[in-house]
Amino acid sequence: MIDPALIEAHRRECEARDWLRKGYTTAVKVDELMARIAERRGYQAANELREEMRRQWARRREWMEADLP
Repeated sequence: MIDPALIEAHRRECEARDWLRKGYTTAVKVDELMARIAERRGYQAANELREEMRRQWARRREWMEADLP
């Protein structure tokens, strides 16, 4: 059976990449997004997403190149 923690980590990576692809790459836009996320899921979830977005931004060349046809 697959470890639920691995599934959650993958889900968070995908969500972070999706927001980055949608243009949430500036401090202002990310702050607005985090406020919306915090309203719906709480501050801890928003902070976890922000940290994952930072990790994915640092690795963006790796996954963006993989998206190219």
